[in-house]
Amino acid sequence: MKIAQFTRKALIPFLMGGMLYAAPHVSWTDQSLRELPSDYNMIVALYGRPHVKALGTLGKQPLAETIQKAKTKAKLYEKALGNGEHVTPGFDLIYEMATASPGKNGKYVITLNEKVLLGYITAAQKNGVVVFIDVQLGKKSPAEAVKPLLKYLKYDNVHIAIDPEFSVDNLMVRPGKKIGSITGPQINEVQHMMRDYIKANGIKEDKILLIHMFTGNMVTDKTSVKYTDRVHLVMHLDGHGSPALKIKTYNGLYNDTRASKIVGGFKVFYKQDKPRMTPRQVLGLEPASNKRVKDMPKIITYQ
Repeated sequence: MKIAQFTRKALIPFLMGGMLYAAPHVSWTDQSLRELPSDYNMIVALYGRPHVKALGTLGKQPLAETIQKAKTKAKLYEKALGNGEHVTPGFDLIYEMATASPGKNGKYVITLNEKVLLGYITAAQKNGVVVFIDVQLGKKSPAEAVKPLLKYLKYDNVHIAIDPEFSVDNLMVRPGKKIGSITGPQINEVQHMMRDYIKANGIKEDKILLIHMFTGNMVTDKTSVKYTDRVHLVMHLDGHGSPALKIKTYNGLYNDTRASKIVGGFKVFYKQDKPRMTPRQVLGLEPASNKRVKDMPKIITYQ
């Protein structure tokens, strides 16, 4: 099956009235959900798919080298912070990859071999590396894509990521032809699935649900998004562009009010970002193009 050539991501400034935020009438009010789980101060992860060099830095080298590369990148952020806090290395691993062809099941995704996935999870676990199992959806709903992944939450280093860009469940096109979207209720459904699985299986660790987005329309019906106990929601700025545009977009999404409700994430592209921001610029400790990141992101990924 041929891998689709997707439309390149480009940052589009968010309209301030269309930001994602948690509904004010939530029943769960634990302030800790506005932060990463207590095991993590910050996570710096490599993005990609095993053995696929074109999709990101995670797939460009053997697993052992990828682990070392993730550790080295995390150390750079520890140095940039300069406060002695540990930065956890991570993988943002594409598990279901969107494709141009519908495939046998008509879902427009290729699923990673379970043996390969478990190899990355267990090797990462031994080396103190977290793993985000990332799904690009295709013709699957978020719940449909995430349900088979719940069993991996038994690993203390595993979390889940969803990429709405390639969601075409409600569109009459293949992935990559239009920017996809998911809804606030769909995010809630996934959070509830994760919470219920965590509790039913006696899992001690809280889990992270990371949502990629680079336009405000990638999550619709935003006011319905609610906090769910044991699940920490992260909205991840996933687009390339100049430092000025990336910072403007990020600051628009994470103004003071929203930054107190949703954890922030930031992606750096090795090739498309020109010039590429330094760790101190990503963290808002130094300006870039005369602009400064206002709210320090807690999850940073590299593609």
